[in-house]
Amino acid sequence: MSTIQQRYVSKDLTHFVGRSRNTPEEQYQLLLQIVRSGELRADPMCAPGKRVISGRTNYGTARFSKCETYEFPGVCFCDIPLADLAIHACKYSHFGIAFQKRFLVENGASPVLYVANDSRIKPAPNSYLGIDSRSYARGEFFDLMFPRFDGLCNDLAFKARAVAAERSEAVQELAQTARLVAELRVYMTEYLLSYCKAFEANRDDDDEQHFYMEREWRVLDDVVFAISDIERLIVPKSFSKQLRDDLPSFYGQTYFLDL
Repeated sequence: MSTIQQRYVSKDLTHFVGRSRNTPEEQYQLLLQIVRSGELRADPMCAPGKRVISGRTNYGTARFSKCETYEFPGVCFCDIPLADLAIHACKYSHFGIAFQKRFLVENGASPVLYVANDSRIKPAPNSYLGIDSRSYARGEFFDLMFPRFDGLCNDLAFKARAVAAERSEAVQELAQTARLVAELRVYMTEYLLSYCKAFEANRDDDDEQHFYMEREWRVLDDVVFAISDIERLIVPKSFSKQLRDDLPSFYGQTYFLDL
């Protein structure tokens, strides 16, 4: 097996914790809680290991270009080498936990699919879908198309139920096709569309909304781990002694991140 590795990606993936916490001590305590529990929760509102609702598709004013259309709880990681973590840590926190990429892939991790909103495209005109003969910003185009896609899938499912009593073989075949399309859409939404992440390509690298710089990977489930699965813990150097005292059974790497 080749040992050559690109330097702009990492062999492990890092999850930063405590962005919403007010102080470094609160962020540190959250990191301790995660390590001791052996679990990164996808949705804290659900009981451990239970996902009653996988996610939801938002309609109405929700916009794909603002990452509002598909909301699926998950655990996010960044694929960034240690030497380049500073920009990301400034956006989130200085406390993180990292696992080998292969461990997370076995637990369902996959990189997100980035979509540049400001990319210009010129799709083929289609009067049925309302696509004009002009150029569109990609985000604008998807904001038009995704509500129609979801609406058509819903219409198909509704009409399939409405003709369920029809005895015609052709009608029954059409209704079955409509039902399967509606069911397929559920899987496509959860395992493909929910991994799409729109961003503005022209933002500065350190802009909080420049999501492409995160090289995000996601797990749409809880990540359960043993302390031996942890590749690295990241803390400011001022927490080094406290970390060793609080986690004497942790023998993985410790990386001190001071910005």
